[in-house]
Amino acid sequence: MPLERNKALVRRFFEDAPYHPEVCDEIFAQHLPWHSLYRSEHPDFISDPLTEKVAYAHHIQLWGGWSESIDEMIAEGDRVMVRWTFRGKHQGEYLGIPPTGKEVTFCGIYIFRIADGRIAEAWNLWDQLGEWQQLGILTRSQQLLHPDVSGQD
Repeated sequence: MPLERNKALVRRFFEDAPYHPEVCDEIFAQHLPWHSLYRSEHPDFISDPLTEKVAYAHHIQLWGGWSESIDEMIAEGDRVMVRWTFRGKHQGEYLGIPPTGKEVTFCGIYIFRIADGRIAEAWNLWDQLGEWQQLGILTRSQQLLHPDVSGQD
């Protein structure tokens, strides 16, 4: 059944690829657009299996023994949606912030498009504000008072 194969492929994204980078060659298309509101400098970044291997290595350096768990998965047609939870410990420089050793947990949603048995396109949204608050990058008072956040001049 194609939906079950698509879900199994996405499960490999979460369960195999972070720990076995060679899996990237099997699960990612050669031309992989990533869509994210948080990539302001590259809102529609194009990746490939090698770039994903580098990203996983960077995540290990940044977050140590990080994990993303699948909280819910829904498949329809060529799409698989996953509601996920991230857990990691800040161990590398992030946004110019030296390692804090703080543990963070935040949630997000991926939507994957599957083509020819590979992840061919992805959309990703996560609670970046919650992540930043846990790391001390952005405090609640800054969030409420900063002109760029509140919309006030």
